[in-house]
Amino acid sequence: MTRPDVIVAGAGIIGTMIAWHLVRNGARVVLADPAQQPASASSATWASAGGLRRQGRSAADQPLTRIAAARWPGMEAELDADLEVSLGGHLHLTETEAGLEVIRARVATDRAAGLDIELVEGAHLREIAPEVTPRALGGAWTPGDGQAHPGRVARAALAAFRRAGGEARLGAPVRLTRGAAGVTGITTGPDALEAPLTIVAAGAWSLELLAGLGLTLPLRWRALTMLLSDMAVPGLLAPTVTAVGRNLSLKQLRSGQFMLGGNWMSRPTGQGLQALPVDTHMSEQWSTGVAVMPRLARQRMVQVWAGAEAQSPDGNPLVGRMSMPGLYLAAGFSNHGFQISPAVGAAVAEDVARGGHPLLAPFDPHRLDATDPDALARFHSAPILAVA
Repeated sequence: MTRPDVIVAGAGIIGTMIAWHLVRNGARVVLADPAQQPASASSATWASAGGLRRQGRSAADQPLTRIAAARWPGMEAELDADLEVSLGGHLHLTETEAGLEVIRARVATDRAAGLDIELVEGAHLREIAPEVTPRALGGAWTPGDGQAHPGRVARAALAAFRRAGGEARLGAPVRLTRGAAGVTGITTGPDALEAPLTIVAAGAWSLELLAGLGLTLPLRWRALTMLLSDMAVPGLLAPTVTAVGRNLSLKQLRSGQFMLGGNWMSRPTGQGLQALPVDTHMSEQWSTGVAVMPRLARQRMVQVWAGAEAQSPDGNPLVGRMSMPGLYLAAGFSNHGFQISPAVGAAVAEDVARGGHPLLAPFDPHRLDATDPDALARFHSAPILAVA
């Protein structure tokens, strides 16, 4: 494809979803990434916990999360692949009376936004998740939520993109190119490609790509740590679980293994976006999981990894056309882009074709341009090992 309509830089979950939806809308698209395949180390998709959580979202996210939730039950059919989708619900627990007030507030806010959510206590809570701590007093419960395998989803979206006529150029360095009138396309390996529009959807790597144009973004990258247990009896934990006052996301995979996430930071190595897990963080992360689900104490930690996430100051992504002609940005999903990725892909494809998509308005990439420079400096310089 010598002259595509759109080039998408970034083959993670956001980039592949955007590229697939663009091709479905009839665009000629090239997808480029220096990795050999989607969801490679140490990308955000590779390190994603794979949660399909609607509850507790920002007001800006809520329309997209509802659209995405309606699609996830049929996503395996859409992509013609096994994505390990499991819709066992999401349970946000509390172990304290004060936490119950937090849970009630979440239920009221999300219910007012049209979400199917309820407060569960007592026997109902034990029926949903019998293995969680007996100290749990209640939880916010969304039965339609769940999990999927991020790597499988990104690879299936890439395959669907190719079947629909898209071209992927993977495994060679990628650089944005700029002319007198703005961004003109990319170079990938020895080849130069031009297109009227280039979409940068490369997570934390977007910072490096745009720096090559002399542009800085109100984004930072942080590497989050994931833990995996050995095999347990499958079916012990159906919902994905988080908890008030706990830095934890917990789920049981189809294999029977437990996956533990949260905002546990890894230590940058100084080599690009690479990071190494921190022993004390791993220990606390595992202990937090045991506190929420005592059964986990019988398991062993068998795998640890970290991936780079792009974060914005307000926790919402930057999505839309940049002031530099020919450039569109979709990055900074701040640890919660996976569930909404199908809706983001569809919305961006429509925005590219027609402009002014209302659901993307809150994510205008220039909305933070007037941020106080000192506040932005503090955001960028916050300790990279801090744990929220």
